[in-house]
This record gives sequence, C-alpha cells and structure tokens, in this order.
Amino acid sequence: MASRLYPSTRALFFQVVKVLRQLGLGLAVTPTAFALMALYLCGLLLLDKRQTPWRIEQWLPARCHDATNRLLREMTLSTRQLLRALAHWAKGQGSGYLCLDEVVIEKTYSRKVAWTGWIYSFAKKRTVYGLHVVVLTYCVGPYRVPVNFRLWRPEGACGKGTYQTKLQLAEAMLVEVQTWGLKAEYLTFDTHYTAGWFTKKLSRFGLTWVGTLDPKVKVVYHGRSSSVRELAGKLKLKWRDHLDLRATAITLYAPKFGHLKLVVTKNRHGNFEYLVTNAPKADLTQLVLRKRSRWSIETVFRDTKQFAALEACQCRVDSAWVRHVAFALIGFTVLQLLRWSPEETLGTVKERLQLQALKGDLQPPTPLKAQAALT
Repeated sequence: MASRLYPSTRALFFQVVKVLRQLGLGLAVTPTAFALMALYLCGLLLLDKRQTPWRIEQWLPARCHDATNRLLREMTLSTRQLLRALAHWAKGQGSGYLCLDEVVIEKTYSRKVAWTGWIYSFAKKRTVYGLHVVVLTYCVGPYRVPVNFRLWRPEGACGKGTYQTKLQLAEAMLVEVQTWGLKAEYLTFDTHYTAGWFTKKLSRFGLTWVGTLDPKVKVVYHGRSSSVRELAGKLKLKWRDHLDLRATAITLYAPKFGHLKLVVTKNRHGNFEYLVTNAPKADLTQLVLRKRSRWSIETVFRDTKQFAALEACQCRVDSAWVRHVAFALIGFTVLQLLRWSPEETLGTVKERLQLQALKGDLQPPTPLKAQAALT
C-alpha cells in the first residue's frame, strides 16, 4: 500500500504505522484493517479541514475512497479492542489519574444522524444541533490518553427501554476500564457527574473520586441540616498563597452521598466552589490540585477538534460515527507520540508533518541576496 503513495507522504505513513504498532493496535485488528486505519489517520493528521474519504484519496492515493468507506461502515472492526490496547499501553507508562467529561460535536445540518439532537453547549452558551460524546481519559506523565468513550443518543431517537443517560454510559465505561486492569490514583469530574448513586458506585468499585457539589445539595454539619451554599456562608475561609484563593476544609454528611470531605473555595472575584471527595484523609491542597487537574480533558477536546478532525465525519451510519470518533481519539494519541519533546505542542507537530509532506527530502533554496539600493 505504501508504494502507491506520493514519495513526500510515504514518510508520514511509515511514522504513523510505527506509532500504531508501538501502541499495540496492530494486534487488535486484521492486517487489512490496520493498513486502512493507518491511511485514514494520515489523512486526519495531514489535512486541516473536510477530512472525508474522498479528499483523503486525493492526497493519499494508496487505496480508493470506497475502501476507506468500508473501513468506517462495514469492515469487521472492534473499537473496544482498539481502546483496550490503548489502555494497556497507558497502564505501562506508570501511575496516573482519570478524567471524565463530555464534548459537544456541532453538526448543524446532520438531521438524519440518529445521534444528533438539540443540546446545550456550555462552550457557546447556547443550544446547538449536534451530538454528545462522553470521554474517559487517562493522564500519565506528558500523555493524555483517551481510553474509553460513548456516544450519547437522545431519548427520542432510542427504542423503548433502551435509553441511557450520560451517567449510565459513564458507569459502563468505568466498569469496562476496570476489567481491563487500568488502575488510577483518582477520578475527577464536574458537577454533572457528581450524583449520589453514581459516586456511591464509584466508592464500591474502590475508586477515589473528586467532584464539584451543587450549591443546593443538602448536607448535615454539626447536627444541623442546610444547603452547601448556606453552610459556606457561615464558614471562615483562610487565604492560601500557594493556591491563590481562600479556602477551608471540613468533613460532613450528605444524605445522598454519605460522608464526604468538603473544601469550600472563594477566588479573587468572589466566586465560590464546593469541592468534594470520598477520601477523608485528603488534605485541602491535594483536593484543590486534583480538581484543577480536570482541565486536562478540556485540552483533549480542543486538540482533537483542531488537529485530529473529531468533527469531520459526514456519514449517516451509526458504525461510521463510532469508528470515526475512535480514530480521531487515536490520532490525538499518535500526535503526542510524534512529539520531539514533551514541551512541543500538537499544533507544531502537525505543522511539521505537513511541511514534510509538502517538501519531502528537498532542501529550501538558498536565500536571495539583497542588492544595495540605488541612489
């Protein structure tokens, strides 16, 4: 297949194949599917927009676009096996932590895709037409590795009795990851996933979790019941120079959650935040830093959209959407392994790959010498 590529893009294909084998993905699929997946990933990483099978064929003519379409729609391929291989590789990189969150993929004109519907986008502060993807990311050292995901389907597009909430999808993802043997120091998420039944299940799984409590949640402190917001107004907060905010930590009981460690914080703008964990021995600084580490998954969404074509799929078939999201997340991981140093940004990596494909092995011409101005 590589022999049919342009000489300037052949090096990119071999780099992607090498990284995929390093991640262990060569053993998770058939050789044909592996070669087509590598070709598709090259297209996602090389092009800046409209990374469709037809356009990928124009730049990487190793196979026709029908073969790439079959990869997305019909070919025997398990995305779970690919993610399991990613999780196994991530586990070998050392001890890390898990981040759980969701991303909105806006698809304004995709009315016939079963996954789409009217949903609220917190990034744009308005309702958009698109789909939700719930993603679980394992962060270890300089790597952010997506190890599991689920596409959320609106209730109106589901059959009777088949609808699942995002929390139920998250539960299934965490159970899967645990069966794969991936252990984490802690799991962090936002307010939406800090639900009573969900956090209790996490505690039964033996997971340490860190979340944000809704201000209206009822808690019991020193025998008195009140909302978290009311309780926070009565607490004395101390300025923490190393965290750049005011904060205090207490242990309390919440009827929906059980016994919790609560850290109330107030920043320079006067905004309160209520951080909670099921680890009673966690100190204030550790809890605040763990909650701040959740930002890693936001950068995953940003970089996967900008550099790995997360929003590029134009298919209507369910399997094509699921596989495209999996390939985009794998492409994001491939970009991280193609860095020359941990400080190199993924935008710099993609630009370097594009320049290599543009000029191949040719050296730039000698700079022109400027003539002295005539007087």
